[in-house]
Amino acid sequence: MTLGVVEQQADAPAGLLGEWARARGVDVRTLRAQELSEWPDPAGLVAVAALGSDRSVARSPDPWIAAELRFLRAAHAGGVPVLGICFGAQALAAALGARVGRVPAPEIGWIELETAEAPLRGPWFSWHEDAFELPSGARVLARSPAGVHAFAVDGSVGVQFHPEVTPAIVGDWIDGDRGDLVAARIDADALRAQTARLAGEARARAFALFDAISANWTLR
Repeated sequence: MTLGVVEQQADAPAGLLGEWARARGVDVRTLRAQELSEWPDPAGLVAVAALGSDRSVARSPDPWIAAELRFLRAAHAGGVPVLGICFGAQALAAALGARVGRVPAPEIGWIELETAEAPLRGPWFSWHEDAFELPSGARVLARSPAGVHAFAVDGSVGVQFHPEVTPAIVGDWIDGDRGDLVAARIDADALRAQTARLAGEARARAFALFDAISANWTLR
């Protein structure tokens, strides 16, 4: 089994998703969206996972965004499950015809979700300023005050939060985006310490979530 992981930028890697895949015997094929001249046929993949980005599905002019949306749409339409994470969830929603737009205020830090789904109970790490509306035929899995945080449609799932992050990934984001933290009045050192404190249980939750999401992947 090969999982196609769409990576938008180097500081937003697969993290715990990659660790989970290796632990479950799933091969990972990394697709670097900004470097691809031609996207592969998704039919050879057991699933596709699209990761985060500091770009905007709705506002950024980068040509690779439209190409990625076509790829995710083709995968989903062809019965290849898609897991969208943050930007990837927004891209999945947009690929399926839903609107993506800016939230009134960025949602940054460890948050709890409103959900009846046990694998989605947090806290989860969140860092986003855009959000998605629900694609046609999708069902809501979780919400936060900012809106829908997780949805499922057929075999595909989108989550606005970041189950894949490690303390190192969060640390890179803190170091690279201190302006966002200052604007949101978030203490960078406190956020870093909280991330380190929650790392063990966050990893266990992420593995359980990936297990739940991937339950239908091997049926193909």
